[in-house]
Amino acid sequence: MRKLGALIAALLLSIMPSLPLGAARAPDVEASRLELIVVEVAGCTVCELVRLHIQPAYEASPRAREVPMRYIDITHIDETTIGLASHVSTVPTIVLMRDGREVDRISGYTGPSNFFSALSDLMELAAE
Repeated sequence: MRKLGALIAALLLSIMPSLPLGAARAPDVEASRLELIVVEVAGCTVCELVRLHIQPAYEASPRAREVPMRYIDITHIDETTIGLASHVSTVPTIVLMRDGREVDRISGYTGPSNFFSALSDLMELAAE
């Protein structure tokens, strides 16, 4: 099953050449510590889709080495102490964090193609 996921990730990356995954970023983004936090709930079927479809494609991208992705179960954290701008009302929610503070978020499962498009927009916000 993992081989199939890796194959799908490679296929997605090969058919999406317009995505700026390796695009140059502004110096202030490079100097900042960026990470993606996936806020989920144990047993959430839709959250599992992120792990099955988005995570393998993301890990295969050059950006994954620069902006790591980690998972947090919303029931095990205090949202007010981890730098989120507001309450998470939808799971999964993928939050781009810069230096421990939320830049912006992607709420809900979007699928790999829409995820990469939205992530590019988030990265532009992080550069501002």
